[in-house]
Amino acid sequence: MSYRILITDEINQAGLDFLLSTPDVLVDVETGLGRDALCERIPAYDAVITRSGTALDAALFKQAAGRLKVAARAGVGLENVDIPAATAAGVMVMNIPEVNALAAAEHTLALMLAMCRHVPQSNARLREGVWERGPFLGVQLAGKTLGIIGLGRIGGLVAARARAFEMRVIAFDPYVPEDLAESLRVELVETLDELLAQSDFISLHCQLTDETRNLLSALQFAKMKRGARIVNAARGGLIDEDALADALDCGQVAGAALDVYLTETGAGAARFARRNDVVATPHLGASTLEAQEDVSIRIVNQVLDALRGTGYRNVVNLPFAGDADYRAIAPFMALAEKIGSLQMQLAMGKGLVSVQVAYRGAEIGHHAKPLTVALLKGLLTPILGDSVNYVNAPQLAAERGLAVSQAALPGVDEYANVIACRVSAGEERRFVAGTLLTRGEPRIVRLDDIPMDALPAGHLLVVKSRDVPGVIGQTASLLGAAGVNIAEYRLGRDFPGGTALSFINLDDPAPDDVLAGLRAMKSVVEVKQVKL
Repeated sequence: MSYRILITDEINQAGLDFLLSTPDVLVDVETGLGRDALCERIPAYDAVITRSGTALDAALFKQAAGRLKVAARAGVGLENVDIPAATAAGVMVMNIPEVNALAAAEHTLALMLAMCRHVPQSNARLREGVWERGPFLGVQLAGKTLGIIGLGRIGGLVAARARAFEMRVIAFDPYVPEDLAESLRVELVETLDELLAQSDFISLHCQLTDETRNLLSALQFAKMKRGARIVNAARGGLIDEDALADALDCGQVAGAALDVYLTETGAGAARFARRNDVVATPHLGASTLEAQEDVSIRIVNQVLDALRGTGYRNVVNLPFAGDADYRAIAPFMALAEKIGSLQMQLAMGKGLVSVQVAYRGAEIGHHAKPLTVALLKGLLTPILGDSVNYVNAPQLAAERGLAVSQAALPGVDEYANVIACRVSAGEERRFVAGTLLTRGEPRIVRLDDIPMDALPAGHLLVVKSRDVPGVIGQTASLLGAAGVNIAEYRLGRDFPGGTALSFINLDDPAPDDVLAGLRAMKSVVEVKQVKL
């Protein structure tokens, strides 16, 4: 049997040569295809390999349904792939997560050094025939403090290299345990403000999520050491670019080195490329010969393994073994993912140390592995974004020092099929259990010691309070005054007059002033806003 593979964007020649030399493969390279031409061609292929230049949308997957089995992105991001549409069409979607970590770490150091020693600016003057040294007085890395935001794979590699320059390295990552940071010889700080106040250099290495968008804005720039320098080779949306420009203009920030931008073409990157206090490169973090060769070889091997049925590495929409039919437990996998996401968002700002899970019921009792993978995916997605999938979630959890185990947990005997999870974060432990109603609707049935009947969907407020009159009315009044509509209001309590828990579904997120008002209420103990 032979397989036809369409390549729509340029990949490194090493991967292409491998495909061309494979006897059971027919490969076509068609770069620059328009949307209509691609939709017309795609039904003839078993797999398509793209980079960022080709959009694989719902119309294409609808057209391709039947023969197309694999849609592969030769890189990390999957923004150009409609994953739900691919899943509906029975197409496996795969990528290469974190394959470029070493290249990205080295580029971060290259940007930092170029910024400190004015390499691009002085080189440009010399090319003009001007020998000029005075304006290019630099600073040394030795003895300076580097603050790393996000101590994942790339952040850890940057830390190791920064120490070779005799830098002090600190990091802010509320989801990394202290023993992992200690193994990297990095000092964890408890808050972002603490990192900003201490750092001479700040390097970003976190995913772009709702939580991290505009992580560095005007308020954060004002809290930095005057004359701090910024490096961003992660994601453009992590920095409020207008606020960065203002901070550079007033000297609060002495320099910036940027590889990514909110808009990476035209004026988006050009506004910084024109500045003498900025080193700007056009998203070169993964652009090394070795990294691109590695990406191309790995993606074509993944595609071939999936087509041949011998392996399913980094398939983001295949949460179970390829030879098993898990359609019956798919709703429970979605529930497990929601429980994991809820746990992480409720533990915001605290480093998770361990995860205990329990499953009970005839429908799910023998499917602990895929359910745990789904729960870990939900747990990590709020902090790592789309880079987490069902394949790499266990590995990412292990890299962050999370201990995952099955345990006998309370409250699971009350339902026919139930998923329970307890996480430890510092000195705190939080318990969440969920089940499905007869129509397949997910429900949270216990949170800590409090029984619930809550819908885990959309924008949510979780409010813990003393069980006294007036809390519901005051909460509703604050939301109503802000124009936020309540979709559902579920209340549970441990005993009359004890602790009450409100689980409030909203049509829109509650603004910050409403959250502040809720936290100011005397009867309120804790307020968390989450999105599921």
